[in-house]
Amino acid sequence: MKRALTLFMGLVVLGLLLTPINAAVTGINSSNTVIVLPTTKIVNGVPLHIGEDAITGSRLGAFLVLQGVSQGTYTKTVSIPVEYHSVLIPDENQTYKLNSRDMPDVGVNVSDEPVGHGVVIQVNFSRVDFNSTKKAVEFTDRSVEIVFNENTTPLDIGGDYKVVATTVDGKDTMYFYAYTEVDSTSSSLGESLSVGSWSMKFVDININQEEMLIDLIYPSGMIKQKTMEKGSYYIMYVDANGNEDFETFSTYPSARITELLERGVKELFLFAPTDFFVGVGGTLMVTYNYWYYEKVKQYQDGDVYSGQWVWDIDPNNNLYILYLHVNESAGFKRVFIGEGATLKLPTNWGLEVVPVFTKNNEGEIIGVEGYRFVRVASVTKTVAITAPKVEATDDVYKFIIEDTQLKDFPSDKNVIIVGGWVSNKAWALLEQAYGKDTVDAIKSEIEQKGYVIKELKNPNNQNYRVIILAGKTYAETRLAVEKFMEEM
Repeated sequence: MKRALTLFMGLVVLGLLLTPINAAVTGINSSNTVIVLPTTKIVNGVPLHIGEDAITGSRLGAFLVLQGVSQGTYTKTVSIPVEYHSVLIPDENQTYKLNSRDMPDVGVNVSDEPVGHGVVIQVNFSRVDFNSTKKAVEFTDRSVEIVFNENTTPLDIGGDYKVVATTVDGKDTMYFYAYTEVDSTSSSLGESLSVGSWSMKFVDININQEEMLIDLIYPSGMIKQKTMEKGSYYIMYVDANGNEDFETFSTYPSARITELLERGVKELFLFAPTDFFVGVGGTLMVTYNYWYYEKVKQYQDGDVYSGQWVWDIDPNNNLYILYLHVNESAGFKRVFIGEGATLKLPTNWGLEVVPVFTKNNEGEIIGVEGYRFVRVASVTKTVAITAPKVEATDDVYKFIIEDTQLKDFPSDKNVIIVGGWVSNKAWALLEQAYGKDTVDAIKSEIEQKGYVIKELKNPNNQNYRVIILAGKTYAETRLAVEKFMEEM
């Protein structure tokens, strides 16, 4: 019977596709519902028309399949590469500095001087030559430079940072520190504070003396007790050689911090208690500020940043220069840029230098007309497409079942019981779940009205429903199903 039912349901679906259905989707469809058909054929020698109930149930099943078909909007974010070009820059052996007049969409805060948040991008064209043999331009040593200051380095670690330039053993050096500053935070007696590799536990707080006792846990694991007073400053640090130390100051130790940073300290933790007080419930509290530096990068003159781009550090002026380095004896090869190639700057700006060649009538490259800066960026756009959205069962045998298969109400499905208590054994399960009084009331309603459309909350998950579509006869059961579909 079920195989024939499946075939019949397919034909009914086809028929419904050709028949308009003006039903709003209510969330009940073939993917989240079970239809329970009767199996009792004869009672007291009287045949029951369960075949007709099966046909009615199949029509309902086809209807619920179509209920899962709706219009849906699907969105996708796509990235499209876009090129921005500067004006043509002639080669007159000059030192050219990129500016926003020549390239309005440069995407970088370029400047003639490395001040504030300005970056200098310059090309010394006296160091750029056309090679007629290779039909390409050659960028020689230091032909291209990018000049940064402490506000504009390309070293992006996220958050705040501090750059310190100094000289170590006669060699200019740059230390790059991740930096954290926390103001006016509070902790209570017994709590702990961990910053970087340092940790302290607040052991005792004396409100009257405005001081406290802490257990200070060093990065090495060593523990020492320290007394800290309101208004004092305490530096804890690990120096460049890994030595740990603790120092006390009566005022903000600006000079000492600078000194330690210029020495390449690995970690520096500055702590300052600002108040002691009694909190809610009599809890002893401390309010404090702290500052934390952690060295994350270190470069010296001549160190490679990326590829053939190396550092020239100027501690006296706090400048940091990345330049194109060419020195074959040291492994920095000659740089030739031919047709279709570009010189990429070593940053995430997407900037490139592109030569524009001149050609003779035969199309051969004979020289250079000039250069352009080109920025390649991605423009993100969200595309929306409206298309059919289908929520439907992939197994009809789990969607339409016989009453003997229903052992309990599933917690992840709606259940629709087709047929009355005489033919459909699922009514026994209804009485177990909802009680005899509830079921008797439904039976009485059927006797009075001829049919019933009754919706109950699924006892195993109230987000789903148990729906009864039943009549005194198969014709009235069919009427209940049709009314139900109309109401949806």
